[in-house]
Amino acid sequence: MLSLLLELTVRMCVISTSAFLFSRIPVFKRVLGQMASGRDKAIITVGFGIFTLLGTYFGIEVKGAIANSRAVGAVVAGLIGGPWVGLGAGAIAGLHRWALGGFTGFACGLSTTLEGLLGGLVATRVRKVDWEVALATGFVAELMQMGILLLVAKPFSASLELVKMIAVPMTLVNGAGVAIFITMLHSLQAEMERVGAVQTQKVLEIARLSLPHLKRGLTPRSAMYTARIILELTGVDAVAFTDREKVLSHVGIGADHHLPGYPFLTRATARVLEEGSLEVAQTKDDIGCNRPDCPLGSGVIVPLYCQNRIIGTLKLYRARPEGITPVDMEVASGLSQLFSTQLELAEASRRAELAAQAELTALQAQINPHFLFNAINTIVSFCRTDPNTARRLLLDLAAYFRRNLERAGHFCTLEEELAHVHAYLALEQARFGSKLKLVEEVPPELKEVRLPRLTLEPLVENAVKHGIAPLPEGGTVLIRAQRRPEGVHFTVADSGVGMKAATLAEVLRGCPASGGIGICNVAERLKSIYGSEYGLKIESAPGKGTRVSFFIPAEVEVHERLYAS
Repeated sequence: MLSLLLELTVRMCVISTSAFLFSRIPVFKRVLGQMASGRDKAIITVGFGIFTLLGTYFGIEVKGAIANSRAVGAVVAGLIGGPWVGLGAGAIAGLHRWALGGFTGFACGLSTTLEGLLGGLVATRVRKVDWEVALATGFVAELMQMGILLLVAKPFSASLELVKMIAVPMTLVNGAGVAIFITMLHSLQAEMERVGAVQTQKVLEIARLSLPHLKRGLTPRSAMYTARIILELTGVDAVAFTDREKVLSHVGIGADHHLPGYPFLTRATARVLEEGSLEVAQTKDDIGCNRPDCPLGSGVIVPLYCQNRIIGTLKLYRARPEGITPVDMEVASGLSQLFSTQLELAEASRRAELAAQAELTALQAQINPHFLFNAINTIVSFCRTDPNTARRLLLDLAAYFRRNLERAGHFCTLEEELAHVHAYLALEQARFGSKLKLVEEVPPELKEVRLPRLTLEPLVENAVKHGIAPLPEGGTVLIRAQRRPEGVHFTVADSGVGMKAATLAEVLRGCPASGGIGICNVAERLKSIYGSEYGLKIESAPGKGTRVSFFIPAEVEVHERLYAS
């Protein structure tokens, strides 16, 4: 019995080692990662069926039967693949054993099939298949086989003698074999997780360093910076970006003829742009460069998307043919998804910037015809009675138009914005006379504070037009700037007619049905630049005037830089 135990142990180790080598193939790793398709499971079933079948050929003839290690393959197939995989693998080896004949042929074939099913059922009942579960399952499977031999194999006396001889060695060896194999699989799974963690860390580091460059979109400059980062961190031999027509950047080997600005040279790139799927080129012919001396031996090419449209490709190359590894493919795929997301965000940011610029342009171009008509009439009335005043008002009107139509960036100093307000109010005060008063509470040290262009003037214009103009006695406009620890607080208030609660609610919800474009434009621009909490705060009541306030945070320079970029 001891010699039989030793022989079975040696042969079981050979089978287990062969099966472990089989477990290194990608399809097996997908099964371990619970990402297997039906085709993958079919391959695993056949593969383990063959290894289970080999247990018969590596068995030892004992009293007209075969002491074997078939249970290892069948039980493991069930434990990792589930009932159907275990049943299939066991059935393949079981049918083969039945075909070989012998007085235990049918009993052994039946027991092998049921051992695979047992492994699958155990896998569905336990949360984690560790070595203890595997050892117990192997023991139970072999004890079940011994029971089937006693019940099915005839004559009973021969089967009893056989069981007495093989029960202990086969139970110990096969139980240990299942436990050892599961332990090796756990080691493989831990290795996969470690590689995955390293890969994820690498992709995230590349993303951290490169995404600031890609926020401006896929340009030759951003592509060059990003390609250099990928080349340094991944260890590949070359990295390239293309758009749909030309090379944007190429660093590493092959850079002497894969030149930025020129049409891309590889057929593989054209296929990816056409089909939109990852492509692995493991040979020079697969890459398809039209230069015979091109040093690129293998590569992985992934598409880059923006708004569900392929806008370019990312390519990782190695000098050695067949050099692209699964890790390279996973890194390329992960970077493709991250970069595509960033390019989507960059496009959305660009569109938001264009929209904000369009709003500013619309505000700059918004010349109230009534204001212009009234200003001209006022100037005309002074031409005969007070030519000097008429001349000064014409200069104020020119200054107002010039500042209103300026395109010199999104931001200006508070002093510049106040000059625009003064030009507007000079024209209105000439018309209203002493009925329109201005109170300005702005400390000199705040004159250099920067704020979005055309922020105060629309609020002052709104105060004059809707607040004070309807009052026969006129009123006062207050402009106040106050330094706070976290920034600067601005207020534009008037002593005008005020607003009813319903009108105020309509203004707070957005632009009112009639007029108010300027104030709503200011509110939306402030929120788009500084954040949703930095809009306008409006307080008003009938007969008590209106107060509009907003806040410019202390980190205005950071916001300005981001907004301008």
